[in-house]
Amino acid sequence: MKRYWKTLSMLVLVGLSTNVYAEEGERTEGLNMELTPYFWAAGVDGNITVERANPPNNEISFDQSFSDIISNVDAGFMGLAVLSYNRFVLYADYDYISMSDDGSLRTPVTIPGGGTVLPGQKIVAELDYAVGTYTAGYRFDTFGKNTVDVLIGAQLTDLEPGLKVEGNRFSNKNNLRDTVVMLRPSFQLSEKWRFNPTFTYGVSGDTDTTYTLMPQVQYQFADSFAARFGYKTVHYETDNDDEIDISGLFVGLGWTFPVREKPVVAAPAPAPVVAKPAPVVAAAPKDTDGDGVPDTIDACPDTPKGTRVGPKGCTCDVTVQLQFKFDSAELTDADKKQLDATAIRLNELNWVSGTAEGHADNIGAADFNLALSQRRAQSAVDYLATKGISASRFVVKGFGFAKPIADNSTAEGRAQNRRVVLRRTDCDNPK
Repeated sequence: MKRYWKTLSMLVLVGLSTNVYAEEGERTEGLNMELTPYFWAAGVDGNITVERANPPNNEISFDQSFSDIISNVDAGFMGLAVLSYNRFVLYADYDYISMSDDGSLRTPVTIPGGGTVLPGQKIVAELDYAVGTYTAGYRFDTFGKNTVDVLIGAQLTDLEPGLKVEGNRFSNKNNLRDTVVMLRPSFQLSEKWRFNPTFTYGVSGDTDTTYTLMPQVQYQFADSFAARFGYKTVHYETDNDDEIDISGLFVGLGWTFPVREKPVVAAPAPAPVVAKPAPVVAAAPKDTDGDGVPDTIDACPDTPKGTRVGPKGCTCDVTVQLQFKFDSAELTDADKKQLDATAIRLNELNWVSGTAEGHADNIGAADFNLALSQRRAQSAVDYLATKGISASRFVVKGFGFAKPIADNSTAEGRAQNRRVVLRRTDCDNPK
């Protein structure tokens, strides 16, 4: 009776936290299929009775740590299949584990031909475990893009424990059949990550208590494929005092096949055509320099055509032609005079942030000119900082001779290519 009250309480809590009428998302539209094979590295802890030993009802005591799993698990496999149509869900999974480990006896065992193995002595304990869970139910919305599946069905478990004692093997097979309820919430953590825990609880059947807890994280690395990993624990208690936990980490590769069925909506009847008076078109505001900013708010009405401007009509970019000494990032006196004027201009433009791009001519190796152009741009930024234009407003970049604006085969062209260009990155939102 206690199991029924626990189940009822769990379903009531789900009912209070869900909203059946929320807007349906991708997980509740049309037909969806999901298939996932897993590798399960499980360990076993507990006691299982081996009824065919002599005397009968001998118990194997398991205690397998994670460090023993790789060497002791002969096979660990899980498979999951989910089929849903709109909000109706069919769920099936199958687990299989075959393992062996050192165990210890809790009662004496008589060996055929004479002799007794006393309690506490080490023996070889074996366990084959297979379980299939098959449920059906309904998918509810919770909040945002999150959902929870509430399902009910059957859990079919085959447990075959065995022990080897001095060349003799004893085993028996337990077939356990239980009715279970299942909760499968799904939480959208980000565009590619979801958290999908599953909780199953037995409400009636051959076991006194059985439950499964399976927290799982999913990473959607492609449209139809997702990596899934987590931890699974299965617990059984039976009426002959057997108690066992099978737990371990798992990893799997999921494949989904969504088929979206979009309803066909009939086209609405055309609205009657009503003659409307011709709209009154206001005269376009005057824009003398053609920069897209009306003269009434244009703070720079003589901007050259084609120049990138901000909302107030002033240029976003300032090109400074500097004459650095050969193989040097040191500013000349003429360069400093130009930068003095540039600092005044930047303050007029309410310069907030931007880039300082250094360029060079093509004399010398590409790597050398790239580093030289970077240093020259930095020299310009450092000098502007002494004029009240903070260096933190600039991101300094060097381009070497990758972006010439003139012919590098002439002295005049090379002089034009040795330049620093200041570009605003706050041009759309000046302060």
